[in-house]
Amino acid sequence: MQRDIPIGLGAGLAAAILALAPLSGSGFGILLSVLSALPITLATLCWGYRAGLAAAVSAMAVLALVASGVAAQSPDSSPLRLALQFGVSRALPAWGLAYLAVAGYGDSAIDRAPLSLGTLAVVAAVLGMAGTLFGILALGSTPEQALANLRTELMQAYRIMMGGSKDQPIPAKDGVDPEAFLQVFSVILLPLAALFTTVSNLGGLWLSARIALISGRLPRPWPDVAAELRLPTWSLGLLAIACAVSLLPGTVGFAGQLLLAALLGAFLIQGFAAVHVLTRGGAMRPLILAVTYLLCVFLSWIAMPLMIVFGLVETFFNLRGRFGDRSNTPSTPR
Repeated sequence: MQRDIPIGLGAGLAAAILALAPLSGSGFGILLSVLSALPITLATLCWGYRAGLAAAVSAMAVLALVASGVAAQSPDSSPLRLALQFGVSRALPAWGLAYLAVAGYGDSAIDRAPLSLGTLAVVAAVLGMAGTLFGILALGSTPEQALANLRTELMQAYRIMMGGSKDQPIPAKDGVDPEAFLQVFSVILLPLAALFTTVSNLGGLWLSARIALISGRLPRPWPDVAAELRLPTWSLGLLAIACAVSLLPGTVGFAGQLLLAALLGAFLIQGFAAVHVLTRGGAMRPLILAVTYLLCVFLSWIAMPLMIVFGLVETFFNLRGRFGDRSNTPSTPR
């Protein structure tokens, strides 16, 4: 109990280093930044919520200190923006999800049933929406201004990649107007960010839990994730509300669009879980899983929407309960 705060401080330092990895300019640094919340989740799972909270706060403090040095050279930047953005979008959601994942286990003082994996996935979607919304509004005071600023940054980045000057108009290529394409892409990119945040939060929680299980410090029995990750029926109602709210103008409608995309990320994960369960006991299971994941990587614009639809169908018809492997052979935990 006395070691939880020092361990949390060390985990927060590791999380801040991972978050700053893209400054190296390499693609590997960007990959490491995706795992920036992993130390916070591990600290929460293995040493308790106090260690996880200390990790989240210390990571934000380190990022604020680093950003303060940048702000001294660039008066337009705020040293608190980077820290707050990381805290809301990565650190605090990771801490909250990890705490909810183990709350109710191993503590007699907690007289409540633990959250189901499906409910935890919906919570991850809501946190993913909130974190993405905050990060986007950091680009501007309104969604319209944020979109305009994002579009400008994308165009400048494209000009640099093409070797053009900062003020030079972008020439059309193969009959496609790059500026029109970037305008459409900037609108699509933001909901995709909410979907990816939900998926990465759940993936990070799974990876951290596996590491905690191997180390013997996971304070709950390991569940059959593929079979037990079932989004509750009321998630369909929340999805319908998000669809309706997304049609409203202004920030409220923008938040509805992000929530809709984040919830679709949760249904995407459920689609993968259903595929894992429905193929159990089959001789072609390794091939089916390999083809499914390869299609989602190389033909994502086709395979991902289909997997989301499959996750929605699973909620309606409970395909895993009807057609899943009903043999008495216990499956390997996933």
